[in-house]
Amino acid sequence: MRSFFKFFAERHLLANLITIMVFLLGIASAIQINRSEFPKVDVGEMVITTRYPGASPEDVELHVTNKIEEELKSVTGIKWITSTSMENSSLIDVMIADDVSDMDEVKTEIREAVARVTDLPAEVTESPTITDIKTSIFPIIEVGMTSDELSYRDLREYARQLEKKFKDLPGVARIDKYGYLAREIRVEISPDSMMKYTIPISHIINAIQARNIRASGGSLESYTSEKNVVTLAQFRDPLEVGDVIVRSSPDGAVLRVKDLAVIYDDFAEERIITRIKGKKVISFVMTKDENADIIRTAEAIRDLIEQEQQHLPTSIEFLYTEDISKNVSNKFEIVLTNGTIGLILVLVVLAAFLNVRSSIWVALGIPFSMLGVITLLPLFDVDLDSLTLTAMVIVIGIIVDDAIVVSENIFQRREKGDPPLDAAVNGIYEVYLPVLTTITTTFLAFLPMFFMKGIMGKFIYVIPLTISLALLMSLIESFFVLPAHLRPGLELKAGGKKRSFGRQWFRPIRNRFEKLTYYTLKFRYLILVVAIGILSGALYYAATSMDFLLFASKGANKFYIDIELPIGTSLQANADTMRKVEALMDALPENELESYTFRIGSSSPNVIDVESEHVSLMTVNLTPFSARDRTANEIVEEVRAELAQIEEIESVTFFIDTGGPPTGKPIEIRIIGSDDYLRTQLATDVVAFLNTLDGVKDVDRDDKLGKDEVTIHINAERLARYGLTVADIAQNVRIAYDGQVVTS
Repeated sequence: MRSFFKFFAERHLLANLITIMVFLLGIASAIQINRSEFPKVDVGEMVITTRYPGASPEDVELHVTNKIEEELKSVTGIKWITSTSMENSSLIDVMIADDVSDMDEVKTEIREAVARVTDLPAEVTESPTITDIKTSIFPIIEVGMTSDELSYRDLREYARQLEKKFKDLPGVARIDKYGYLAREIRVEISPDSMMKYTIPISHIINAIQARNIRASGGSLESYTSEKNVVTLAQFRDPLEVGDVIVRSSPDGAVLRVKDLAVIYDDFAEERIITRIKGKKVISFVMTKDENADIIRTAEAIRDLIEQEQQHLPTSIEFLYTEDISKNVSNKFEIVLTNGTIGLILVLVVLAAFLNVRSSIWVALGIPFSMLGVITLLPLFDVDLDSLTLTAMVIVIGIIVDDAIVVSENIFQRREKGDPPLDAAVNGIYEVYLPVLTTITTTFLAFLPMFFMKGIMGKFIYVIPLTISLALLMSLIESFFVLPAHLRPGLELKAGGKKRSFGRQWFRPIRNRFEKLTYYTLKFRYLILVVAIGILSGALYYAATSMDFLLFASKGANKFYIDIELPIGTSLQANADTMRKVEALMDALPENELESYTFRIGSSSPNVIDVESEHVSLMTVNLTPFSARDRTANEIVEEVRAELAQIEEIESVTFFIDTGGPPTGKPIEIRIIGSDDYLRTQLATDVVAFLNTLDGVKDVDRDDKLGKDEVTIHINAERLARYGLTVADIAQNVRIAYDGQVVTS
């Protein structure tokens, strides 16, 4: 090994080339590497959502959920399936087992199983949506458009044009719109006209559907050409639906839709109201592409909006919220600040014991290692994210230790009279085994994190990986680069005298330390007993007095408020009540509140919006923890007490987003049984018991009661007498109360 170290120590130019190469590659990688909130983790979870308009939870379960679940049972590799059947929609959560050999194959089988379900009700006009949960694909920013002067139709048109440009931006994978109502041609049929002309509603529906058709008629071949035949009878103008002929007579008289109904060019019924900072908006929730850089993508979105604002009416205001790129940028600033401070402190300390030139070379081990890590991370398909940055902060104080040991021993060998090259070679040779052992033990301390299972293991895998790469780069710099850089500083002064490497001011400190060491060795048994006592006391205190938190909420910058009003509350009444909640938010200090978003009529921050008119979800974004005096938990407790004074609110649940991997609730209880009444009663008893326990709050349950139900009992004899079917009755009732999409 001595000759090996000598090879590098005597080649100062090679050391410079290695250093320059690592710095250049690191800077280039830092410019190009993707930055994200979390590591790329395939959670192994798929969510299947199906819309069944106008259906009760029982009908959704019977006609949609059960059929999909039955097909999913044939898929191997599924860990568990949970489903929620609610009014108008079905949600099925599928978790894939961790030990499957090919997760993509299981996902393909799940998609094929869902595709095999073809006998869904006619009202289910859209195929089930399958969402693959991945941490690399997530919303990065929400932008709301509002105007006090423009009509909704005009604002929606500007939003439609802007959406097209958002979709063309690199890095934007999906755009979810809120407050953007679908355009509808509403046909309001007069019951009196139907009775007057004895026209059943099914005839009107069939006439409209038969008129709006585009169908292929095959191909027409001749000796010289071939043409496709297309039967085209689509509406050119949506209002043409009024001219559709429902019935005609031999004398040429016709009965049209407009003779039976009033036609409106309108929008779909509002099911979710979105407000940002109290203003009703049309909002875009931008989801980044899997391989996109979160900061560059968010900047591109903001730049596009700034450009478009120059051409849009001045009354249009853009409101930003849920900007995840700000959190990532703040974390990068923290790492950069800590690295800079660490570099300066190392320089100061080393300059106190070594010469300034040598201390600079030792301190450069920090950026050398960090840039080396940034260069190597893409080889492992790892981006710069919150966990890799955390690992860098952890390792900054470790990577310089081996360089200090090596440099100190090299200088010690020089003070003993070794020539500069021999001092460099002997210095590294004498300590390389202890240094290697130190690096190895540090690596072994983080090694178990490589083998953690489940979602948590997938997330924290990048921490030991980043630390291991940093230790490796630090080892390379200390063994093969640092000695060559230190050697020129070991040369003698003119006149043959050695450079003075010691500092006179340190001698009194060293003398006292030597005396302290003498007494600790003299009374070593007493010192050992004291050390064991301190260790035992610390362990006892930790076991009895310290709380365990997987992810502390002290530095959290976001929390959710899930609010429920009495069942049966209308959407507009819900929106009016939420004004009181918004007033409470507006009363928070400016240095604490950054923004808030209300989803009125929805109660889920996840991949599906669970719609119900009596529920609301507020997302509250706080300023960075360093800019405010209170923690998120303290703010939550104040808001909780104030919300308790609003009489209309029936229940409130808070959830603080700690920013860590998805871990679920601290405690989750599942009650399984086929008896609905008994299961509901047991759940009620459990919730009542939990609410009596100290330290328990925000107890939530997912078996929500639905609206009051009106049951129609059919008289089969009278039905047969009039030549009707149960389907006819059900269709007419549904159309009368909820309407029906006839064609598109």
